Parts: sequence; structure tokens; C-alpha cells
Amino acid sequence: MPQRRRRSSLRCMDAGTETGGSYVTPRPEHARVADAMRHGLVTCSADANLREAARTMSSEHVHMVAVSDPTDGSVVGTLTDMALLDALLEDPDLRRTLREVADPGAQAISSDRPLLDAATTMRELQASHLLVRDAHNGHPVGVISTLDVAGVLAWGEA
Repeated sequence: MPQRRRRSSLRCMDAGTETGGSYVTPRPEHARVADAMRHGLVTCSADANLREAARTMSSEHVHMVAVSDPTDGSVVGTLTDMALLDALLEDPDLRRTLREVADPGAQAISSDRPLLDAATTMRELQASHLLVRDAHNGHPVGVISTLDVAGVLAWGEA
């Protein structure tokens, strides 16, 4: 029987521990969405089924995928991990397509907006992810999550 690897335990850093911060990551009050976001999109075709989306999310370790139109590749919505769970509970066979379950009104924010605007929007929408659109052409270019905001809170010193 193969041995299971033990996960090392992680704990919060002591409040008094000086981390040194980063001279690259700006402080939250100076940061823009582009400073914290994950560049690039993980996409699934609108014709894909829920099982295919689940495999993509799992293999890519993401909590949201952009749903694309199979004819032109444009983003037509998003599917979050929570929406995937809802769909699973409604249809345990996972046969529905993303076209049927994706959120076509995906909440988005421009890459040049202040990071604190993204945090406010996520709190108001009770969303852990927002689609990020390029400030110049409006095309989707990435995703920002609550953990991305936490990274700036943790390391922002510039």
C-alpha cells in the first residue's frame, strides 16, 4: 500500500513578525487591479458539460472559468466553483452544458481600477472572483480573487 504524504501544517505568522515586505508590490491603498490580478483566463467552451468544467477547474486549480463561445472564442459568461456545486445538486449526472448554467452577466472590473474598488465590489456582490477587463480595449484579460487581494495586504510595501 503506497504511503500517503503528510501535509506540513501551516500557521499564521505571528503579528509581531517583520516580513520585510516587497518593494514591487504596492500597498493596498496604492494598488490597482492589474497589480494583484491573475493574468490570463482558464476557459471552457459553452458546449462543454459540467464534468468537463469540473475537470478543468480541478486540474488548473482555479475557482472560476471563463465560458467561451465555441464559434468565435469570445467570453459569454463565467462559471464559479459555487455555481458548479449548485448545478451538481440540481443535476447529479452533470450532463448540462455550460451554456445552460454559466452566469452571462459576469461581474467584471477594469484592470486600471483601484484594488480597493475591486474589494468593495466583491464584498457588495458576495463574490470571491471578478473577471478583469483590459482598461484600453475592454477584452477579458484575467481574474482577481479575494486571495489576490490578500496577497497585496500581506506583502504590499511599495
